[in-house]
Amino acid sequence: MATVRNPIPRRSYPETLIRKAVETARLPLTPLLRLATRSRVRRFDKLHLGSGERLLDGWANVDIGGFGTLLWDLRKPLPIKDKRVRLIYTEHFIEHIGRADARRLLSHAHQAMAPGGVIRISTPDLRKLATDYLQGKVIHMEHGDWYPQTPCQMLNEAVRFWGHVYIYDEPELVQLLEECGFSDIRRQRWGESEHHELRGLESRPDFQDLILEARA
Repeated sequence: MATVRNPIPRRSYPETLIRKAVETARLPLTPLLRLATRSRVRRFDKLHLGSGERLLDGWANVDIGGFGTLLWDLRKPLPIKDKRVRLIYTEHFIEHIGRADARRLLSHAHQAMAPGGVIRISTPDLRKLATDYLQGKVIHMEHGDWYPQTPCQMLNEAVRFWGHVYIYDEPELVQLLEECGFSDIRRQRWGESEHHELRGLESRPDFQDLILEARA
C-alpha cells in the first residue's frame, strides 16, 4: 500500500482545489518549469496523474495546479521516455478533461509504459448515477460537502459540478482504453487489485466508482 502525504482536506476540495487548478490551467507553463519537470519525472517509473494535493511516496505526482511533485499540463504529451513506466494511477481526474484530450493522454501513457505495465483509472460511474436517478435515490457526499435535495439536482450537479467535462460509463471507458492500445481491461473493486502497489490507493469514500485496470 502506498504511503500518502498531505491528503486533500475533504470539505475544501470542490471549492478551493478545482478553482485554483482551473485558474492555473489558464497560465502557460514556463520553459523553466517544463525543463524541471522533464528532468525530475525521469527518475520515476510510477506516475500519479492529476494528483492534486494528495502525494504518493515513490510516485511522480503530476498536476497542473502546482500541488504535486511535478507541474505539467496533462493535455500535453507526457515528458517521459518511451517504455519507461511500470504503473500509472489516476483518481477522479479523467472526467475533468474532454474525451479527445483523454484519448491523447492515454495514448501518450500507453507509449510511455513498459510492456505489461498497468494503468488504474478511478472515476465517477455514469451508469451508477443514472440508475440512482431512475430509482429516485439521492446521494449525499459529506467529503465533498454535497447535499442535493432531489434526484434531478443530484444528476445535474454530478455531471456539471467540480469542473466535470465528460463522465464515463464502463463500455465507454473500455472502448477509450482499447483505442489507445491497452488490453486485458478489468473492472476492480475500491481499494483492491492483483498488484500490491495499486491496492489501497483510492482516497475518496467508496461510492461504487468506475475503477478499471488495463495492461499496456
